[in-house]
Amino acid sequence: MTLDGQLQRIIDELVSKGIPLETARKEFERKYVVTAVTRASGNMGAAARSLGIHRNTLRAKISLLRLKGPLKRRDHA
Repeated sequence: MTLDGQLQRIIDELVSKGIPLETARKEFERKYVVTAVTRASGNMGAAARSLGIHRNTLRAKISLLRLKGPLKRRDHA
């Protein structure tokens, strides 16, 4: 399935459940940022590069999203 198809499926589900756009946007951004930082093993510079934003912007987003604690790569053993 293409990215567009995957997104459309998720959007259809959210809309049908009556999830407000702002709630969906915040949760998407939160998960996207956490995933990038986790994949970068907590390296904010690397995570910011993968997101296409400046490291300071990433730190501001983390603060704005109220993400706490170390965000490091999870071992999937």
